[in-house]
Amino acid sequence: MALQSKWTLWVLIAAIFVYVVYFAMAYYTFTHMPPIPEEVVTSNGRLLFTGGDIVEGKILAQKYGLLDYGSFLGFGGYFGMDYTAYTLAIIAREAGLEQPIRLDGDAEKVRELLKVEFNPAHATFLDGYKGRVVVSEEFGRGFDAAVDYFASVFGPRAAEFGLKPNLITDRGEVRKIVAFFTWGAMAGLAGYTNGFPYMPGIVEPALDVTKATWVTFFILLLAIMPIAGYIMIKLIDLWHEPRITVSLPSPDRAQRLALIGIALAPILLAAQGLLGGYVMHLYVERESLYGLPPLTWILPFNIARAFHYNLAILWIVLTWVSFSLFALPYLGVKLSARKVTLILGATVVTALGIIFGIWGSYLRLIPDPIWFIVGSQGRPVISQGTLWLVLVAVLSWYLAYQFYKASKVGPEVTRPFSGILSIALAGMGVGAFVGSLPIVRPWSHFVVDEYFRWIIIHAFVEGFWPPIVITILVLLLVLTGVVPPALGLAVAGIDAVLEIATGMIGTAHHYYWGGQPTFWLYTGAVFSTLEAIPLGFLIAYAVILWAKGKVGGELQKTIITFILVAAFGGAIGVVAFGAAMINMPVINYYLHGSQGTMVHAHLSMPMAYGAPSILMWVVAFYLAGAFGDEWLRRLRYAIVVYAVGFYLQGLLSLGPLMLKQFDLITSQGYWAGKIIESPWGGPGIWSMSDAQMFVWLRFIGDMVAAFAILVFLVAIVTRLSKALKG
Repeated sequence: MALQSKWTLWVLIAAIFVYVVYFAMAYYTFTHMPPIPEEVVTSNGRLLFTGGDIVEGKILAQKYGLLDYGSFLGFGGYFGMDYTAYTLAIIAREAGLEQPIRLDGDAEKVRELLKVEFNPAHATFLDGYKGRVVVSEEFGRGFDAAVDYFASVFGPRAAEFGLKPNLITDRGEVRKIVAFFTWGAMAGLAGYTNGFPYMPGIVEPALDVTKATWVTFFILLLAIMPIAGYIMIKLIDLWHEPRITVSLPSPDRAQRLALIGIALAPILLAAQGLLGGYVMHLYVERESLYGLPPLTWILPFNIARAFHYNLAILWIVLTWVSFSLFALPYLGVKLSARKVTLILGATVVTALGIIFGIWGSYLRLIPDPIWFIVGSQGRPVISQGTLWLVLVAVLSWYLAYQFYKASKVGPEVTRPFSGILSIALAGMGVGAFVGSLPIVRPWSHFVVDEYFRWIIIHAFVEGFWPPIVITILVLLLVLTGVVPPALGLAVAGIDAVLEIATGMIGTAHHYYWGGQPTFWLYTGAVFSTLEAIPLGFLIAYAVILWAKGKVGGELQKTIITFILVAAFGGAIGVVAFGAAMINMPVINYYLHGSQGTMVHAHLSMPMAYGAPSILMWVVAFYLAGAFGDEWLRRLRYAIVVYAVGFYLQGLLSLGPLMLKQFDLITSQGYWAGKIIESPWGGPGIWSMSDAQMFVWLRFIGDMVAAFAILVFLVAIVTRLSKALKG
C-alpha cells in the first residue's frame, strides 16, 4: 500500500471509530443516568416540584443564559456560583448544618436529613420518567429558601451580581429554575455523580475517583514505551530522506481576495482580548466600569463571556477558512473570485449571526421558540444557535470536499496532507452538526445535553483541530525544505490518528461528575492523558529541528519560532495543566470548573491554536509580497511577547486564584469556590481582598499580550493594500 493511502486510511478509520464509539455508548449512557421523577414531595405530602418543572427549569436556565454566568454540577461559567452546590448548601443550612462544618456530628445529622433515594424502579430517558421522591421537611424548607434567594439574585439584585438588571422577575420561572438546580443536588446526594459536588461529611468523592487515577497512571506508563519507540523509529528511519523546496508563484486575484478574511481575523482577536479584560473586571466591579456607569444593562457578564470565547473560535475558524481559500490553488484546486467571495461571505454572515444571536437571545429580544435556533442555545461554549452550527457544519464539509479534490489532483508531495486535512475538516463538521442537535428545542435531560455538547467541543479543540493545525504546520516545513516529505507525512499521520482517537474518546473526562455512568470516569481519565503523548513528541521534534541547524532563511526561522511558541504553550497548557493536572480525577474533583481550567484554556487555546493561526496570516501575506524579511523578524519577536503575556496571566493571576479556590473548596465545600457571598453570611471569594488583588494582577499579562496583538493588527491592516494589489 502506498504511503499516502496508508496514512489517509488510518486517519479515516480513527475518525469513523470515535463517532461509532460515542453513538454506540449513547444507549447505555442514556439508560443509566439520574432519573427525573414525576414529583418531589416532603414527608408530610407537600409538593415541591414536578418532573415537568425540572425540564422547564433547565430550558429557562438556558434561555436566560444562566449557564454562561454560573455553573451546574461544575459545568458553565467561572464567576457565578455553582448552582447545584450553592443550592445544596442552602438546603443543608436549613437542615441545621453550621459553618464551619463540624464533622463530629453536625454533618452526620444533616446527611441523614438530606438522604435522597430515587425510586429504584424508575424508567430512563428512553421510556419516560416515573416515580415520586420523598424528602424531609427540612429539605423542603431549604428548597423554599433557595427559591427566595435566587429570586433576589436574578431579580432586584441582578446588577449587583453582574447580570442584566431584573433579569428574571417571574417568581414562577425562578421556582422552576431552582427545581432544576435542586434536582442536580439530589443526583449528587443519591450517588449518581461519583460524589460531586463536595460537601464535607455529606457528599464526598467515591472510591472510583481514586481508582481511576491510579489506573490512568499505570496505563500511561504502559503506553508511553511502545508509542515512544514507534515514533523514535520513524524519526530515525526518515530523518535523512531527501528534502525539497517548493517555490510558489505569486497568488492570483481569487487568492488575494481571501486575504480580506485574514485581515478581519486580527480585528476579532483584538475584540476578544478587550472582552476578556472586561469579563475579569466584572469579577471585582459589577456596578461600575472604572468609575463610569455600568454596562450590565447591555453587556452583562453572561453575554460578555459568551462573546469572549465565541470570538476566540470565530477568529481562528475565519483564519482557517481564509487560509484554505488562499492555499487550495497551490494544492491543485482552482477557485474563482466569485466562489471565494461567496464562501467568505457565508463565513462572515455565520459569525455575525452567532454574535448577534447570543446578544439578542440573552437580552430576551428574540421570542420563543426561535431563540434556540437563531439566537443562543444557552449551553456554555456551545451557545451558538442551531442554525449557525448547521452552517458551520456545511462550511466544514465544503472545505473537506475541496481538500479531498486536492488529494487527487494536487502535486504529488501535497496529496497525502490534503487527504488528512479533508478527513479532519469532515470530522469537525460532523461534530458541529451533533452540537446543533436536537435542532428545534433543547434536550430535556441534562445528561443527554452534556453528552452531545462535549462531543462538539472535543471535535473542535481536542479531536479534529489538532490534525488540522499539525498537518498545515508540517506541510509548511516540508515545502520550505526543513523536513523530508516522508518524515513530515509520518509525523502528520501519527499525530492525526492519535489525536483523533485519544482526543475524541477523551471527551469522557467531562463525564466525571455530570451524572453519566461511572465507566466514563475511567475512560476519560485514561484517554485524555494519552492525548498528551503525540503533542509531547511533536515538541521534541521541533526542538531537534532547531538544534540540528535545519533552519536557514527568514521564513524558515519564522515558521519554527511560531511552532516552538505553540509547542511550549501546548506543553504547559495542554500537558501540564490539562492531562497532568486537572484531568486527573482526584484533582479535577476539587478544581472542576475553577480558574485551573482557565489556566489550561488561556495557555492551550492562544498557543496551540492561536499562534499557528497567526502564522497563517504571516505566511499568506509573505507569499502575497506584503511582508519582507524585516517584517518577519519583527513578527517573530511579537509572537514571543504574545506568549509571555499569557504566561503572566497564569503566573500572576489565574494560577494564584486556582490555589485560593482549591483551599476554600477542600476546607468548606465546592459551593465556596465561586461566590460573592456565603449562604451563612459573610464574604465569598470574589469579595475577598486577596482574590481581588489577583484578579487585578491579570491586567499585567493582558497588557503585554495586547501589545503583541496590536503589532499583528497594525502589520496586517497597514499591509493589506499591498497584499491585495501584489
